[in-house]
Amino acid sequence: MKKFNKIIKTITVCLFAIICLGVNMTMVANATEVESSVAAIVEIQEYDIDGGMIEAGKEITVNLTLHNTSATMIANSVMITFTNSTGSLYPKYGNDNQVYVGNIQPNGTKTVSIPMTIGSAFTGDAVDLSCQFEYMALNNRLTNSAMIVIPTSGGSTIGVKSIDISSHAIVNGKSLLAFSYVNQSSSNITDAKLVIDGNVSAASKEIKLDTVYAGKSYTNDYYVIFDEPGNQQVNVSLQYTDVDGEQKVTDLGNFEVTVSKENVSEETESKVSQILGLAGKIVAVLAGAFALVTIFIYIKKR
Repeated sequence: MKKFNKIIKTITVCLFAIICLGVNMTMVANATEVESSVAAIVEIQEYDIDGGMIEAGKEITVNLTLHNTSATMIANSVMITFTNSTGSLYPKYGNDNQVYVGNIQPNGTKTVSIPMTIGSAFTGDAVDLSCQFEYMALNNRLTNSAMIVIPTSGGSTIGVKSIDISSHAIVNGKSLLAFSYVNQSSSNITDAKLVIDGNVSAASKEIKLDTVYAGKSYTNDYYVIFDEPGNQQVNVSLQYTDVDGEQKVTDLGNFEVTVSKENVSEETESKVSQILGLAGKIVAVLAGAFALVTIFIYIKKR
């Protein structure tokens, strides 16, 4: 009888240890998933330009819509520092290259307007604006940066007001491309398209625009699907036939996009399910062994 009690005690201890191990693994896996989603990241969700298209010596206002990608953490005391790689874009006289934004709530947005001046010697198809973000989150000082490329009209038939691609994407998920443009001619353009060069799906390599009617302005949202994870760079160009029958190609710039793997949370849940499934099988085997031992002892005693 003492031997039987010892066997039962040993099996009970083993079952308890396995159950505790499974629960602990589940808690650790879930904690890891939560930690990865709470980091506050300030990004440029979209932008537009007041004052029309970029021209040398012109004053414009750049309106940035900032987004806090964290679902739980406030980005406190956000400060932006602006720079331009060529010196052709700088703050309007009387303004500084630093702007205080304030707090951005979890998953919230805030719009900030920056008066800028285009240098009188500026020539080119586009001008870049780099943004350095500094802010506090849970008493930690965080920094990150983003860059937008603001195209010029260049005197072309289709003038580009602005173009922006979301800086974060998921493999095989839709990533937003916002495009604002105007037909500066007296003729309709019927074959305009955006051509995207990079690791994107076949359907995303060419985005056909609807008929661009004479004198009309447009702001449209399109979607790009990325094929591979990691830091991806894509080049966007606008192609169409102008009023003189000439094929026009306007380089709209390069864009950096951070592409995350598909279904990261599902992979984590799958691993947790596998661990729990294995623990369940072990418990079932031990329970079966316990039942067999009990039956064997019962038969032997009789």
